[in-house]
Amino acid sequence: MKRIFVFALWGLLISSSDASAQTQDDLFNGDVLHEIRIYIAPQDYATFKQTNFTCEDQDIEALQGQVISPLPRVICWFPIEFHWKFNGKDITLPQVAIESHGKGSRNNIKPSFKIDFSRYESRLTFLGLRYVILRANAQDPSQIHERVAMEFFRRLGIPAPRESHARLYINDQYAGAYTIVEYVDPVFIQKNLGESNGYLYAYEWTFPWVFNDLGTDSSQYSPLPFKPENNLTYFDPSPVPYMIQAINHTPDAQFSAGLAAYMDVNAWIREIAAEEFINEQDGILGDYGLDNFFLYRFENSVRYTVLPWDKSDAFWTPADRDIYHNFLTNVLTTRIIAAAPDLIALFQDDVRQAAAIAGGPGGWLEQEIAKEYAQIRQAVYDDPNKLCDPGATGVLRPCSNDQFDAEVAYMLQFAETRSAIVLGQLPEH
Repeated sequence: MKRIFVFALWGLLISSSDASAQTQDDLFNGDVLHEIRIYIAPQDYATFKQTNFTCEDQDIEALQGQVISPLPRVICWFPIEFHWKFNGKDITLPQVAIESHGKGSRNNIKPSFKIDFSRYESRLTFLGLRYVILRANAQDPSQIHERVAMEFFRRLGIPAPRESHARLYINDQYAGAYTIVEYVDPVFIQKNLGESNGYLYAYEWTFPWVFNDLGTDSSQYSPLPFKPENNLTYFDPSPVPYMIQAINHTPDAQFSAGLAAYMDVNAWIREIAAEEFINEQDGILGDYGLDNFFLYRFENSVRYTVLPWDKSDAFWTPADRDIYHNFLTNVLTTRIIAAAPDLIALFQDDVRQAAAIAGGPGGWLEQEIAKEYAQIRQAVYDDPNKLCDPGATGVLRPCSNDQFDAEVAYMLQFAETRSAIVLGQLPEH
């Protein structure tokens, strides 16, 4: 490898100025198939693969308060040189940090990565971003579930991460087609919610949980399953149980008002409606309990809103799935059905809007799927490392070009028929 990894503040600042002519919108421009190159010392990449799964385990153990070992913790971050090829320019950051990303999709054949632009120099950002995810889409044969879903959410008015596709090269070897994903952090919160001094949590699946009452002790809810992402010095999860108590114990007659005291109800209902429309298998009403979202408590408030994350399991089942799928397996939606006709009406209105945005044959959803497929097709065909997990067995296997084409064909059929099926399940408006 030709690259020499040295820390140089002067070089970092020069690289940052080189990127100043570009913007975040350029990086997440969905009309462009980007090119990302990263250079990592071979010995570091070997260590990365040796410790990949240990890193995930030790993070969870630390959050659970377990003593991992008397030895020092395994190092999970590694220095890399980062290149983004854009409009004929090679925009370079000579030393940023990389770690593995993902849970069930974690692997050493085609890993996902979290890039931290500020780890070695706190003043350094890339286009104003501290982090991006390079998602390998290792459980998704189509490679586009996630990006299509997030674009759909944004069209519904839901603050969702921006995404674009790229060819990724590691030490000049083609590693495959990846998705560049905007990370949900204080930068994202400020841009989308107009503030960032509240409390942000990533939901970390540790056991099947569906908003059932775990008591009034906040330690039952955080740092797991609600993993703090900011304000770590002034970590304060004490209001989390208020929301859970309101979901479980507010009397029927006051249920909607009781929820509104602790939840941005419109945001939660719209998120659920969007997930139900796209047949999300692993979200708020997922088949394994709650998963894949961020929780944000507004500054000087006890109210929480929800933000989507990781929609690689969207479009999971055929288009004829019931829009109330798993409503009766989750405490929140079970109580909504029993006690809140106003919130059911709101859900139905949001689903109608989702159907209108998606359209039917030739509608927006079908066009977006076709556009992304055409854009990444050759990059995926060339991908030597693509993986998938048909049937969600938990075992990743090599994925063929035929599987890629077949999954996209299935998505196109979903897009043609889902809206009409959904509208047929709703009462007349």
